[in-house]
Amino acid sequence: MTVVIPTYNRASILVRAIRSVLAQTLQDWELILVDDCSTDETEQVVKSFSDDRIKYIRHDRNRRVSAARNTGIRCARGEYVAFLDDDDEWLPEKLQKVLEVFRSSDPEVGLVYTGEMILDARGQVVEISKATKSGWIYEAVLASCFIGSPSRVTVKKQVLDRVEGFDEKLLNLEDCELWLRVAKVSKVACVPSCLVKRHFISEWKTARLLNMCEAWDRILRKHRSEMKPRIVAGHLSRIAILLFNYDPCRARAVAWEGFRTWPIQPLLLGALAVSTLGVSRYRWVFSKMIKLGDRLSIGRARL
Repeated sequence: MTVVIPTYNRASILVRAIRSVLAQTLQDWELILVDDCSTDETEQVVKSFSDDRIKYIRHDRNRRVSAARNTGIRCARGEYVAFLDDDDEWLPEKLQKVLEVFRSSDPEVGLVYTGEMILDARGQVVEISKATKSGWIYEAVLASCFIGSPSRVTVKKQVLDRVEGFDEKLLNLEDCELWLRVAKVSKVACVPSCLVKRHFISEWKTARLLNMCEAWDRILRKHRSEMKPRIVAGHLSRIAILLFNYDPCRARAVAWEGFRTWPIQPLLLGALAVSTLGVSRYRWVFSKMIKLGDRLSIGRARL
C-alpha cells in the first residue's frame, strides 16, 4: 500500500496527517510525501520522523497539488495508492478496512472510498458524509461528485496508470474529474464507516470561486458528450450561479444555455432574477445562501 501526501507550506499541521499514517493498524505501507516547493519548515518536519517507510520528494518549483499527487503516483511501489491531504487525518483502521474491501471484492473494483467527518476549529463534528454507492456508478458520478475528497479514496495503481492520473490543468475539482475517469473504466466499492477526519480551515471558504467556474467548465467540456441533458443543465446551472459573482454577461449566456438544455431549473431562475439587482447585491445574497446551507448541514449526514 502506498500513501501519497502532497503538501505546500503546511509545516504547522502536517505532523497530524503523518502521525495518522504511522498509527494505522495496517503497517505494510510506504508514505510518499511530495513537497511542492514549500518555503517553510516542511522538510525539517518530515525528516524529524525516523521511519524508513517515509519518502520525501521535493519539487524544484511550485507545480500545484495535481502535479504533486502525480509525482507520488509515479513513484508508488504499492499495488494500491491511498491519498491523504496534509490538513486531514485518518482513523487507525482506515487502510486495513479499505484493503479488506479490495481483497473481498470483484477484481474489476478499481477504487474504494470511505465515509468522512468534517470537524470545526474546536474539533467538533459538524458534518458527516457516508459512503453508500458502489458498482458501475459512472453515470451517477457524472451527475454528482459524491465520492468526495482524496483523503477518502484509494485506487489501484494499475488503474491510475491507465487513466493517466490527475489533470494538471485543473486548479479545482481535479479529484472529482479523476474519479470520473476511474469510474468509467472500473467498478467502485465503499466502506460505509467514517474513517477520515477533515479539519475545516478558512481556505475552504476563501477559495477562488472563479477558479471553480473554470474547473467546472473544463470538466463539462471533457465529459459533456457522455452526459444526459439534465446532467449537463445541472452543471451549466452551477457554473452560471458562481459566475454571477464575477461576470454577469458570461453568466447569463451560460444560464440561457442551461435553460435551453433543460428548462425546469428554479434555483438558476432565482439566481438570474437576483442578478438583475447588480453584482454587489448578488454577492450579498449568494453569501447568505451559502451560510444558510452550512447551518442546515450541521449535524446532518450526507449520502
